[in-house]
Formats: sequence, structure tokens, C-alpha cells
Amino acid sequence: MTQTLPPLNVPFILAAVLIQFPLMIIFPLALGWWIRRRFGVSWGVFGAGVLTFIGSQVVHLPLNYALGLLGGGRGVALWPLPFVALAAGLSAGVCEEGARWIVLRFFLKRARGWRPALQFGAGHGGGEAIIFGLLALTSFISMIALRSLGGAALGVTPEAAEQVRAAQTAYWASPWYLPIVGGGERLFAIAIQIALTQVVMLSFTRKQIGYLAAAIGLHALVDAWAVWAMPTLGIAAVEGGVALLTAGALWLIWRLREAPLGAPAPLPAAPAPTAAELAPRVLSPEELARRAEESRYE
Repeated sequence: MTQTLPPLNVPFILAAVLIQFPLMIIFPLALGWWIRRRFGVSWGVFGAGVLTFIGSQVVHLPLNYALGLLGGGRGVALWPLPFVALAAGLSAGVCEEGARWIVLRFFLKRARGWRPALQFGAGHGGGEAIIFGLLALTSFISMIALRSLGGAALGVTPEAAEQVRAAQTAYWASPWYLPIVGGGERLFAIAIQIALTQVVMLSFTRKQIGYLAAAIGLHALVDAWAVWAMPTLGIAAVEGGVALLTAGALWLIWRLREAPLGAPAPLPAAPAPTAAELAPRVLSPEELARRAEESRYE
């Protein structure tokens, strides 16, 4: 039986075109441009961040499949939800923070400090946002095209055409605010990725590998919260918790900031003179005679 498609979800379309796609695709590039202009960190560091995210997924996705986190119905996916969430968080933390550390250690040896970490993290989080944004845009265009052409234009079997129509029905019945949530979520992720990059950078500037472990733990916390809270508390609780974590990330970025380039180092304050130092000195006759002798020929 052929299903009737719901009417075009105009608020959904407007939210996607005006908010979601600009936030996910344009904003990361604008952020990289601003960091380049404001702090003088090259686009190469931004690009390295993008490639670092892609490289981390080359390991992360197969690892999740091996653990059973992808594919479902086996392995870790059969564990209680809190342990599934912890495994998913650690998988993401180890792969992404490990990739960040490797790139900084072996390929960006001269990129040290708060400013390069800002651009490197913007590239990592921005690359992730752009990839997801392009995928969302592709789905959006496909659904618009399928609505106009119909499933029969695909040349598939009637059963497959009905499956396509069911997917269209679910897509156009989505809440209008869902694109806004998706775009906002990417903003949160970019801020968190920049903060995590700052923590990894500390393992080089302060020469303490423990900061890498801290970054892995913080990354695992964020992802584990999302995995656990989504089926337990719902999307509003997930985004609310991530918003709080984002506020903490922004505070950490600000807290670790460096002094502006060219700012003179503050001079140490001179100690105030004591009363004894300010009191007039009484010179002995010998001292008066010595000073008179020294100044005779001046």
C-alpha cells in the first residue's frame, strides 16, 4: 500500500538552510579565518587538525566495529548501558586524543603554546562539523529530489520504493527544531575539541604526559554522557549536559590563554623602604674627613 507523504515541513527547511548548514559548514571556516587573522596561526595548522580528525576515525570506526559498538547485537553492545557508554567514551578518547598527541609529537613539532592549540583544535572540531554538515546537506538535497521525482524514478522494486517512501515520511515528519539542535551541537563540539587540544598541548609545554591521560578522560566523559543519557533521559538532557560541559571547556580555554603578543612582562614591584632606611644618618668624624678628601679635586 502506497503511503502518502506529509506536506513539506517548511519550518524544518528554514531551520536547516538558515541555521544548521551555516553553523556546520561556514562557521568552522570563519573561526579558522578569525584565528588566523587575530593570532597569526596559519591555515596549515587548521588543516592538520582536519586531517587529524579524519585519521583518528580510520582507527576509531574499525575499533568500534570490533568491539561491537557498531553493527550491534554483539560484543560490548550486549553489556549494561553504563558500561557501553564508558567503552564508547574511552574508544573515542583514546583514538582522538592519541591522534592529536601523535601529530603534535611527530609532525607539528614547532606548534607549541595556546595559540597553535586554538587553531589545531578548531581544525579538528571544525573538520568534524563540516563532514557532518555535508552529510546532512546531501540527505536534505536527496529528500527534496526524491519528493519531486518519486521513488519510481530510481528504477527499484516496488518494495524498495516503499522503503524509500517510508524514509521520506520519517524525514519530513521530523521536529522543526531538530536542525537547530544539530547545528548547536556542532558548536558545543568545536569548543570542547579546542579545550581538549589545549590539555594535550600541556603535555608538551609542561612536559607531563599525564595531561594526555587527562584529555582522554575528559573526552570519555563527554561521549559517555551522550551515550548514556540519550536513551535514559532524552535529547534535552543530553544537550543540556553537553552545554554545561561546553561552558567548562570555554572557561578552560580562557584560563589557559597566553598574554597578547608584544605585551611587556610586568616588572617586579620594588620593596617599600623601611623607616630605618629613611632615617637621617649621622656620619662619624672619620667618614666626614674621608669624603672631604675624596671631593678635594672634583
